[in-house]
Amino acid sequence: MGSAARLRATFALLLALVVAGPEPQAVAIEKDRLVPAGRLVIEGRRLSCGSTKTLLRDFEGFAVSSTVIMLNMQALNPLPRQVQWLIYYHECGHILLGQSETAADCYAVKRARREGWLDDQALNDVCAVFNIAGHGPVHPDPQARCDQLRQCFAKKGVTARDGDR
Repeated sequence: MGSAARLRATFALLLALVVAGPEPQAVAIEKDRLVPAGRLVIEGRRLSCGSTKTLLRDFEGFAVSSTVIMLNMQALNPLPRQVQWLIYYHECGHILLGQSETAADCYAVKRARREGWLDDQALNDVCAVFNIAGHGPVHPDPQARCDQLRQCFAKKGVTARDGDR
């Protein structure tokens, strides 16, 4: 797998998408579109990160700024749905907590666990994608990253800061 493909797959893991049931006013996925906060639905789940909008477009990988989460749906679509949602949550973690990859990962896992859709199998799916994607300059190696995710997942009584303020 080339480095560009690895980078795309690694970034795909960064954007875990938020859980909530789809509602009739949810925006359908189109590329090159800015989706208002709370209106994005991916794989049957309404995804939100407080007042953060989502930009759906074609570009290399995924990104986050202080105000927008950007998703490349073409890169995201082949991944298991829980991986897609966790990637979105990871990017939401960056919006709320800053640049730390570990903090963003932990935020995503804690929020997913709190919402009840992240289990051991979904976590294994995430780690499998990490192992395929490898790692880039900003992320730990796949095994270390998965170990960190599992530690965050195992912590009882700890909840993530709610991104749906």
